[in-house]
Amino acid sequence: MGLNKIIMNKYLFFVLLLLVLTKSYCQYGNIELSSGGFSFIPAFMDRNPNINFAIGTNSKKLISGHLIGSIRMKNISPRILIFNSRLKAIDKKFKMSIGAHLPVIQISEEYMVDTFIGQELRMSYPITEKNNLSFLYIHGKGRNNDLEFNLITINNNRQIGKFNLVSQLYFLDKDKLYGGAQTVNFKLKEKMHLKGFINYTVPTKDLFSIIGLNFNL
Repeated sequence: MGLNKIIMNKYLFFVLLLLVLTKSYCQYGNIELSSGGFSFIPAFMDRNPNINFAIGTNSKKLISGHLIGSIRMKNISPRILIFNSRLKAIDKKFKMSIGAHLPVIQISEEYMVDTFIGQELRMSYPITEKNNLSFLYIHGKGRNNDLEFNLITINNNRQIGKFNLVSQLYFLDKDKLYGGAQTVNFKLKEKMHLKGFINYTVPTKDLFSIIGLNFNL
């Protein structure tokens, strides 16, 4: 076993231990068994089976903290970890928050590590009681690499009975990628729902879908 793999396995153990120890201090958490891996950029979702997870403090507070990540199923190795904090700037019917991604850690199958920092701006407004329109802007920049990007997404979140539908349009300035994505969540039980995701990236004509089973902790 190479040194990088030993380090990553220890790092994975630390992350899982952190999830267990911090769950009691957090207000939400979920684990998803999925045919794909999480990414804020729909076109960059991993197409292989992943365990996706998220844990965080109450988003209704002035300041909130969040940990989002994916672990590859085939060898139980971490793929991405995102440490995110947000500050509410406006908290009325119209909501706006600013946030920082400090850091984002991306780990290849060869256990090479890339790190990024990011800033985000979120805005949302309820069109109706069960229909919410939102906007997300993320600027990301590599720390040990030369990647830099700007991502804009416009999202519509609609609740219909046991279905939650999230429609998304996005634009990424890197490689001029843009497209649309649709997420469908179906509530199976109080803390379990089935999730389907489909994405189409227009310039590359890339169409793919992902399915997962999500458990709220």
